[in-house]
Amino acid sequence: MLGTTDCINLKRRGKTGIEVIQIGSFTIMLKWIIFGIAIVIGFVFLKLWLLRSQKKELGKQLFELVLNSVFWGFLIWKGSLLLLEPKLIIESPMSLVYFTGGTKGFILGILGALIYFVLKARKLKITNSMILQSILVFAFAVLSGSFLLNLFLNEDKPKVNTSGTKTVEIGLQEGNKAPDFQLKALNGTDVKLSDLHGKKVILNFWATWCPPCKAEIPHMQDFYESSDKTEVEILAVNLTTSEKNPGNIKEFVRERNVTFPILLDQDGDVGDQYRAITIPTSYLIDSNGIVRKKIVGPMDKEMMNQLIENID
Repeated sequence: MLGTTDCINLKRRGKTGIEVIQIGSFTIMLKWIIFGIAIVIGFVFLKLWLLRSQKKELGKQLFELVLNSVFWGFLIWKGSLLLLEPKLIIESPMSLVYFTGGTKGFILGILGALIYFVLKARKLKITNSMILQSILVFAFAVLSGSFLLNLFLNEDKPKVNTSGTKTVEIGLQEGNKAPDFQLKALNGTDVKLSDLHGKKVILNFWATWCPPCKAEIPHMQDFYESSDKTEVEILAVNLTTSEKNPGNIKEFVRERNVTFPILLDQDGDVGDQYRAITIPTSYLIDSNGIVRKKIVGPMDKEMMNQLIENID
């Protein structure tokens, strides 16, 4: 019925939205994919430069060294979450599988790769001049490739018209008015989506048995604690019909110190209405009740912050 079935969904958006690539349970910001492609361009450019300017053996050494340096930089970036967000890792070790250290971790990864490259190159008795040239050539190719890819992909799109929302079509596509619903919260209160008009809403569908949901919740809680409650709200809709033991939901929430509203979709109607097939699934809804983005897969705090900052 419900699960983390694989899907691949590339969304290209202009300056008004965050671009993401979704692969199964993984959600990756497009800027990281662009940079990954740019690194491949950097390797090609570096290889051509080494073939034309260096002896075969030295060129081979330098290329392999750059390749290994990038690999170690990636590992540092991936594992930096442990250093940057130890509390989140303690609460949810699965975060190391689904998330990275974000922008701060990326900087640490670059520094780590540079240190590795310089130390190894000196050990191989490669001159300082050649070390510097190799770094500059590779960096130039990567940055140029990244700039050109961003220029090509980040085309402007018409802004979503959020005026006169009563005439906007109700639906799940970006630019549609989000379908209204009312559900009972875990604390017994009734929550209606339309009552949150004027606030930006992250509408999240989840279940206690879902591994990426478990990894996402601490990040969502951290984001919620640091956000302005007068401007932003999270509605976490539990797909109660998929739970083996719905009575455990309250204990699950209590153990993770969740303070954002947990809604119970006891009949499965809202989950069906919002097509929450692969979970976690989240809809970003602006202050006028307009759907601005759908995210399939877990989000970290950095992604949530950028998503919220990019809508009205």
